[in-house]
Amino acid sequence: MKRLRIDNPDIIPIALDELGGAGRFVDVEDLFMRCYEIAPARFGWRKHKIPNYKILSKALRDFEEKYPDLLIKTPDGLKRQLSAEGIKWLRQKKPRYRKLLGSSVKPPPSRRPSQRILNELSENQLFVSYTNGEDFNLDKFSVADLLLCSPDSPTSIWKERLETFRSSAEDSNRKDLVRFLDALLRSHPEWFGEKSNV
Repeated sequence: MKRLRIDNPDIIPIALDELGGAGRFVDVEDLFMRCYEIAPARFGWRKHKIPNYKILSKALRDFEEKYPDLLIKTPDGLKRQLSAEGIKWLRQKKPRYRKLLGSSVKPPPSRRPSQRILNELSENQLFVSYTNGEDFNLDKFSVADLLLCSPDSPTSIWKERLETFRSSAEDSNRKDLVRFLDALLRSHPEWFGEKSNV
């Protein structure tokens, strides 16, 4: 029988999830502190009860190298959040991780800051039209308003906002919103810095 094991990088998504890193960015310093709180023997100094940032930084780098699509980071590299794919991945791993680390308290999705954004998104006319099967004619100004950016924002901002919304929707198990956001991307990939499939 295979022995259960959890490596240092595996604690990164757990800590990020516990800090509400689905649908919003978390500062890496807060992420490192939470990792240290979860596993002080792994992430602390030998002689002093303080976090060892070198070990923590290596764990984050190792996780991002192994799973490049599971985290989203800000352009300055100082904050992270789970991507929608990261949330799905963590859901599969969580039972095993809980067994090894013990249970953690996580606020329910309705209390997360991203829930307000999802409520606004689900009331937006573009989403309502999409769910009613109406013509999905998008103009850049309406989508920019929906994603809380300006029409002339760089594609990196558009992509970051879309991924943040997808992360929130996946965390709240709102498959309808994930499908809608995926449809936005497919309809105008160039707005998000993607190549057209046409």
